Parts: sequence; structure tokens; C-alpha cells
Amino acid sequence: MSQERNRPRRPEEATPESTSFDDEAILQGYLARLMTMQDEQPKTWLEEEDLTSAARDLGLSDTDLARIQDIVAGHVQRGRSFMERGLWDEAIDAFQQATTLDPFNADLFHDYAKAHLGRWRATGSEGDKLAAEQYAHRTLELDAQHTASYEILQELKRNPVRSGAPSAADQRASKALVFGVLLTLAVLVAMLLIFIAL
Repeated sequence: MSQERNRPRRPEEATPESTSFDDEAILQGYLARLMTMQDEQPKTWLEEEDLTSAARDLGLSDTDLARIQDIVAGHVQRGRSFMERGLWDEAIDAFQQATTLDPFNADLFHDYAKAHLGRWRATGSEGDKLAAEQYAHRTLELDAQHTASYEILQELKRNPVRSGAPSAADQRASKALVFGVLLTLAVLVAMLLIFIAL
């Protein structure tokens, strides 16, 4: 065989029939292409045509795209399972991967918003509150009738201070108060010991 026939095809040379799907390599190339496209238009969401164009640029076949959807479904299943158990960080990671690969699925963005909402409730992180709001809005851009996302936005609006554990500022204030009380007690004990020694 000649070197030419053994040479791997570049994406632009691949035909749908000749494309073999190597999950890791294809996903890395696909994500790299999507990130480049997003960097070129940072203020807008990618359109579905952009994804199709990125896939075709990489030589992906319809079968390859279907396998990517299977990978998305796996991320979604894991993300929902993590949410049921209150594992917010893991759920957020799973939905981030899913929405990166399928950025036009309103239900995925709703789940992503719910995961951030759950972590916001648990930690009070302003970043999670803002992310929950952003992804709920993205859901509504994709499906204006998605009532559950309106409910998320209403909850966020009703609760300017999250429920659950105290905020970081509240925790610092509590620590300062405890430190002040302990310092006062230490001073009083020291004065008492001095008074007794006299």
C-alpha cells in the first residue's frame, strides 16, 4: 500500500461513508470548533445552522451526529440523577456538557437552570443565582411556552436573598461577633485574675 492510502483523511476530505467515529477525538474537534465560533460572536448564542456547519466542517455524518446525541442523553441522565441527590456541582457539570453539545434544547437549559437554582438555594452563591436566571431566559428564548422556567424566574425575583444557609457576609459578621465576645471574655478573665492577685 502506498503512503497516500494509509494517510488519515483530514476532516474536509472525509466522506460520510468513510468517517469513523472516535468519540473523544470527534467531540474535542466539535467542541473546539464551537468554541471558536462562539469566540467570534461572543454576544450571541450560536444558531442551529452553526452547529450543522461545524459538524460538516469536521466531516461528521448523520450517524456521528446521532452518536453525539446519545452522549448528550447520557449527560442529561447523569445530571438529573445528581440533581435528585442534591449533588449540584456534578449536576451542573453534566448539564454544561450537554448544553455545549446541544445548545438548542430548551429542556436541557431548563435543567441547567434548575441545577444552578438548587446550588443557589444550598449555598447562596450570587453567581449561581445569576446563572439560574440566565439559563431560564435561554430556555424561554428557545421555547416561550416553557412555564417551569417562568416559575424559576419568579422564585428568583421573589427571593432577593436566598433561603438556606447564611450568606458569606452573614457568616463573616457572625464570626466577627463571636470573636468580639470571646475577646471581651478574655479581657474580663484577665482583669479578674489581676484583681484576685492583688
